[in-house]
Amino acid sequence: MRSARFITSGGEERSIMTSEERPPAGTGVVLVGVPPGDRGAIGRFATHGYDVVLADVDEAAGPADALAAVRAAMDALAPRVEKIAVVGYGFGGRYAFLAVTRLGADAAGAVGGANIGAHLDESARVKKPLTFHFADDDEAVPFAEVRAIKGALEGFGTTEIYRYPTLDAAGLLQAERRVFAFLDGLR
Repeated sequence: MRSARFITSGGEERSIMTSEERPPAGTGVVLVGVPPGDRGAIGRFATHGYDVVLADVDEAAGPADALAAVRAAMDALAPRVEKIAVVGYGFGGRYAFLAVTRLGADAAGAVGGANIGAHLDESARVKKPLTFHFADDDEAVPFAEVRAIKGALEGFGTTEIYRYPTLDAAGLLQAERRVFAFLDGLR
């Protein structure tokens, strides 16, 4: 059954949507940083065929609490899928990156990716595929940080970095299409 679920940091779980179709047991996706009440991203990933779990992480949470919520979401997916990717939006990009370096996620993606630059000392631990999508007009991720991320991850053949003039609705959909293609390559 294709589903999207919401996992709170306390471990509470509730179903968001289901389908009678059963996708191949391939990659499950943990989403982090999706704005509260935004079911659009969740629906797009579920419609694309992924078992989706939303990690409930508040932007003000510290890394330990945020990663505990991501770990709970990963644990909820683990019995049903072969691989787990963590995709972060905005501030969630940092936790997607850290899910690869600290939690053993099989892949990570960031759309926005604020504060990834604060953890570049962990770049040597990146052994899994990454896809990052940044907007030129994003004040939360200045171009200097994007350049530092690129420099720290250069030489890793499994890292993709894309830049967009803006991540408005059209830019966001283009970024998500690339994330889907990236995730499809993991199956």
